Amino acid sequence: MTIKDIAKLAGCGVSTVSRALNGSSEISEATRARINEVIQKYNYTPNGNARRMRQTAPGSVLLIVNGSSNLFFSPLIEQIQTAAASAGLQLVVQYIDEQEDEVQTAAQLCVEQKPAGIIFLGGDIRNFRRSFHTISVPCVLSTASAEELGFPNLSSVTVDDVEGGRAAAERLLGLGHTRIGILGGDLDSGPSGLRFAGFSEVCARHGASAPVCEQCSYTFSSAYEAAIALYHRCKEMTAVFAMSDIIAAGAMRAFLDMGMQVPGDISVVGFDGIDIADFTNPRIATFSQPIHQISSLSVRMLVNMMENNAASSHVTLRAQYKAGDSVSIKRTED
Repeated sequence: MTIKDIAKLAGCGVSTVSRALNGSSEISEATRARINEVIQKYNYTPNGNARRMRQTAPGSVLLIVNGSSNLFFSPLIEQIQTAAASAGLQLVVQYIDEQEDEVQTAAQLCVEQKPAGIIFLGGDIRNFRRSFHTISVPCVLSTASAEELGFPNLSSVTVDDVEGGRAAAERLLGLGHTRIGILGGDLDSGPSGLRFAGFSEVCARHGASAPVCEQCSYTFSSAYEAAIALYHRCKEMTAVFAMSDIIAAGAMRAFLDMGMQVPGDISVVGFDGIDIADFTNPRIATFSQPIHQISSLSVRMLVNMMENNAASSHVTLRAQYKAGDSVSIKRTED
């Protein structure tokens, strides 16, 4: 019996069970009673993690989420909460807008809340380069690499975004597509820029045209508008690499509304591997990120730094191709 089992049986979240076990006043008495009933029924005995949590540091652990509308983060947040609760950490989630500076936000919260550690979910590497030196608590950057920065208190875990871009290009070029568009975020920083670099590298190696890129945010509406703009810039394109499944879904809707068929007229491949990819029509072919590994490693690395004064470490994982119905061989001209 684990804390996750207790949460399922009590019909609440793992973080709620964690707060109940630690005597928090932030949950209702009805919820507390329901949790206690399950605990008593199954003779659940919490391990020493809850006591350890109170001894680790005077504050809780912050999870700063860069982009509240990014649906890729939803399962990551849930699994980070589960891993944190299992490790005896009280997690406080702080959402910020995509355009906000997550490092400045963290520095301010360090003064106000004195957290024991911080997990950054997403972020702009330029912000870390510019001002992370003002933060002294152990931190982990999740879904982006901080290895090049060399901060002793900043670990990171991410997928190999350059390789992900290469794999997407190889996939589409292998199907005969040579005029390809790209939809993604800011190319000057973070995963989008790395994926674009990998994609462009493979196109150049194969002698294909350089991809045409249209920037957008990670929302359906932004992707929809960007896909229309991209098409008007490059009407001869036969495939699109969308740097998230949300962007892929928004783009497919735009192409449909413009009278095109996916993949008959234009192929679309996404990135992330979130649930929505299985529920679009057609299903999105995508590169799936190992969400469970990213979340569990993020917490494990932070705990190791907090409790063992471990040096910063950096882990790079690989995204796996997940077949879908949104890509096909390039249609030959009649």
